[in-house]
Amino acid sequence: MHHLVRPHCYKHTRPTFYSAYARAARRYGFECGRYAGFCKRNDVVVKIKGSKNREVDHEVPAESVQHGASEYVVPVKIGTPGVIAKLDFDTGSSDLWIWSSELSHASKYFNTHDIYNPRKSKTAERAPGTWNISYGDGSSASGDVYVDVVSVAGVTIPYQAVECARELSSSFLQDGGNDGLLGLAWPMLNTVEPHKVKTPMQNMIDQKVISEPLFTVKLGKGQESGFYSFGHIDYSVTSHHLHYTDVDNSQGFWQVESQSYTVNGHLTERRRNTAILDTGTSLLLVDDDVLKEIYDEIDGAVYDDQEGGWKYPSNARIPEVSFAVGDYLFIIHEEDFGYGPADHGYTLGGIQSRGDQKFDIFGDVFLKSVYVVFNQGEKKVGVAQRDPTH
Repeated sequence: MHHLVRPHCYKHTRPTFYSAYARAARRYGFECGRYAGFCKRNDVVVKIKGSKNREVDHEVPAESVQHGASEYVVPVKIGTPGVIAKLDFDTGSSDLWIWSSELSHASKYFNTHDIYNPRKSKTAERAPGTWNISYGDGSSASGDVYVDVVSVAGVTIPYQAVECARELSSSFLQDGGNDGLLGLAWPMLNTVEPHKVKTPMQNMIDQKVISEPLFTVKLGKGQESGFYSFGHIDYSVTSHHLHYTDVDNSQGFWQVESQSYTVNGHLTERRRNTAILDTGTSLLLVDDDVLKEIYDEIDGAVYDDQEGGWKYPSNARIPEVSFAVGDYLFIIHEEDFGYGPADHGYTLGGIQSRGDQKFDIFGDVFLKSVYVVFNQGEKKVGVAQRDPTH
């Protein structure tokens, strides 16, 4: 089990609403619907003028998108004797990449990042292949590949591919939130060429270093600690039962059926609707009809063109909202419903529009209310309700 920590830049806050929403638009590439204030057009993320004017207000700077990175990181040891790096664990991608000594002027970043130097690791070996993650907004990360010993959450993985950053765009260089990323989506999303490499989770399974082919996620909130575990389930997290459902991994994501929701006890069916469980996205993104029904239940809630999302009076009563994963509904805790402050006594909602995307995106706003088992061996997820912290 490995406890989550907050990077220094998010010790007492979280990514801004602007950055979090823009980052989701870049990742999933959706066009705006009635209420999505951000979208991806011509391969760049843009802010839309308003709900009745879908013209571009401005292009979102790459730095702002990068600052929407996860508010949690996990310490991971790489190499022998090795470095302990703070990595963003991401169920929506499949690369393990890290800031490395191969970066130009790497020594400039020793005070803000833990830098991996493969030449100082007795167990590092150069591996074939290169990798390149690039976005239309100009942000990019690329480099070469080594294999080394990686230790995470008490599990040691020999011969794990580690993608060493040789070049990072300015938006990555200005981000002090993490030292890289550890992807937990399905291996097909890995970007190494000419041949994809195994993810840490796939190696754990193939090398039989974990007893069960799964990992679990409990996201903390406030002063409550969260964790990732590999190979075992912590049944002490909640007294509620785990409910399992099949995963569609055809797009590389942890995608599940989500065919109903409730608002204040009123159940609505959503035939053929699906959702992706994504720790790399902060918000909970759903279709516009669902969004309208939710915010119609909050006195004073309005769509704010300037912010690009729904907001409501901070003292308003929040409806009880739940979403299905498989056959079971899971409540979004009131304490997780709001994302952050807006002007004039308002709060920006953590549930916003998925634009024209055909599936929901269940990010941290949803995941903080539940405990999730990602069973890669059986292609299932198990979800259990957690109790509110207050």
